[in-house]
Amino acid sequence: MKQLITIAILFISINVFGQQFDGVNISGDLPTAISRYKSKGYTFEKLIDNGAILKGKIAQTPIELFIFVTPKTKIVYKIVAYLDEDISWVSLKSTYNRFLDIITNKYGSADGSSEEFITPYYEGDGYELSAVGIEKVNYNAFWINKVGLNVGIEISKFKQVRISYENAEIIKIKRIEQSQIESNSF
Repeated sequence: MKQLITIAILFISINVFGQQFDGVNISGDLPTAISRYKSKGYTFEKLIDNGAILKGKIAQTPIELFIFVTPKTKIVYKIVAYLDEDISWVSLKSTYNRFLDIITNKYGSADGSSEEFITPYYEGDGYELSAVGIEKVNYNAFWINKVGLNVGIEISKFKQVRISYENAEIIKIKRIEQSQIESNSF
């Protein structure tokens, strides 16, 4: 199994350089990713069990950036950006639509999407933010394996727009490593 992971890592190191978020590759080790984001003006917040948190700006908008690494080899496989919490439904939806347009212009039509409220809530009832907080709103879109990336955007229950980028090849390594950990645990 170690040979399989080694071969996969070599293959990925050759083929992952096009997968980026804000000009930083979604691959390689965590210290390098942190250093590259810091050189772009991000500030380091803290390490977490499976990565790190930084703060910065994307498209002149403040974000909290989560960098996730694989459980064993510690390769960066995913970046998640949370935009600031919005205080009104109109503002939250506008932010979502702005970034949805940016991503759609780059990657084309989404492979899947949803824009709906779950009964008894509906847009215009005055309770839209309450519905968001209790997960009665589904606003999301996703792109699968676009230039080696899985990309997603959603309105999260935290009243924030959440944008995620996964390296489609490295996510396979993450799944293998997670499976090994789980099979060794039970």
